[in-house]
Amino acid sequence: MESWFCSCWVYLMVIVAVRDISADPASPPRYTIHHTKVTFNSATENCFPGVLTTLATKQDVNDILGFISRSVSSLNKSNFTFWVGLRKDKNKCVTPMLPLKGFQWTEDGSKEMQVSHWTLEPELTCTSVLCGALQMELERSMVTGWGLIPVGCSKGHKFICKLRDGLTGGTPKPAEPKPATAEPHKPEPRPATQKPEPTIVECWSNVQVELRCSGRPAVWRLLDDSPVNITTICQPCEVGFKRDTSGNCVDIDECRGDNHCRHTCLNTEGSYRCVCSDEDGKQHEEDSTECTDSEINSDNGLMSGILIPVLVAVAALVVLVVVIAVTVKCCLKRRSKKRAIKKAEKMAMKKKYEKVEI
Repeated sequence: MESWFCSCWVYLMVIVAVRDISADPASPPRYTIHHTKVTFNSATENCFPGVLTTLATKQDVNDILGFISRSVSSLNKSNFTFWVGLRKDKNKCVTPMLPLKGFQWTEDGSKEMQVSHWTLEPELTCTSVLCGALQMELERSMVTGWGLIPVGCSKGHKFICKLRDGLTGGTPKPAEPKPATAEPHKPEPRPATQKPEPTIVECWSNVQVELRCSGRPAVWRLLDDSPVNITTICQPCEVGFKRDTSGNCVDIDECRGDNHCRHTCLNTEGSYRCVCSDEDGKQHEEDSTECTDSEINSDNGLMSGILIPVLVAVAALVVLVVVIAVTVKCCLKRRSKKRAIKKAEKMAMKKKYEKVEI
């Protein structure tokens, strides 16, 4: 393990370079496997002067799967994940109908793949930076399953490098000395070492940002290799944005939390809108006349739904009152008739007594 100090304010550990594994000892290797888990950007740097491998053609897929099955020993069933040269930038959108789903190969920017095989479909997004990895299942050095998966570029995975044309990937043989002339002594180059792992910086706002010290002169950089100003990295973003772990200001989806919209919330870059839809499906601002009319229609419908039962109840009450009135009137009429009959009977009895007395 070797160590070195950046001209920055922290001490960074240097990871011992892993040994490259050749696909065929008898011929110059085309691929190398690195078993140290690093981020996507670190894997890209460690592959130089080669590149992270591609799987654009059927031949690439066959070569990579065969190379891994010969290089990785697996007595029991095991899962492996390797970085490959596949990336989706922040300003690109995930497109489900394309073979690479909107990703592109970092080697040449191509978006083609003859054998499109995704183990996990990428989520639809136009703002996140995503990288691609190869996920494999091996059992007794036999490939039992494989596919591409979308992951965050700051995660740590093993990686596979593809050597460029004309490179062997091995250690060059020393040149034989020429007897005629003596060449001046040249200092031996320093052995290649891997770049330091990212350092987590925690801001006062409880946001953790991953930084890396690299370059000559050494400066602090974000994971996308852009230089960063330490004095401003922890400053808050504009209204409607927040910093992610890579130090970028990303949009806040206000519609996911509590909002003041009465109808539909529509997220926008740095803000949100409250809209409503009419009968034709057209969207309008919430304070427009279309939204007001729809509210009135909705209230009218609500009132009509309440008014009908009320009218029915009033009609039933009126009928009940009429029935009670008619019943009372009939009772009073019968009582009056009985009184009249009794009175007539009394009068008849009185006249009868008067005649008897005479």
